[in-house]
Amino acid sequence: MEEKPMARLMVTETEVDAGFYKAALEGSGIPVFISGMEGSAFGAALDGPNEIEIIVYQKDLEASQAIVAELDEEPEDEIPAWNCSCGAEVDEGFGVCWSCGGEYDAAAKSIDTDSNSG
Repeated sequence: MEEKPMARLMVTETEVDAGFYKAALEGSGIPVFISGMEGSAFGAALDGPNEIEIIVYQKDLEASQAIVAELDEEPEDEIPAWNCSCGAEVDEGFGVCWSCGGEYDAAAKSIDTDSNSG
């Protein structure tokens, strides 16, 4: 069996972050290996933060870096508070209506949060 060269993609400090990136990469068809989640029974509170390595095959490194960069990108446009077509008011930053699941449409009316109603 031929060994495939591996590459260190990144290091995180939490298992949650490692799991997030692992799921995103595997969802794109990239096998992911995690190292450093063993830790001690005391955890980060006493031991300090762990270095959790996210490792991929060398051949997948470039694609993996692109996926991570996209995940880490700040959203270009903030979503204002808006009124959904179902009539629900949706808070700022949410792109999906909590009531019906409808998606934000830039043409939808945003709620004027600066005006006084009295």
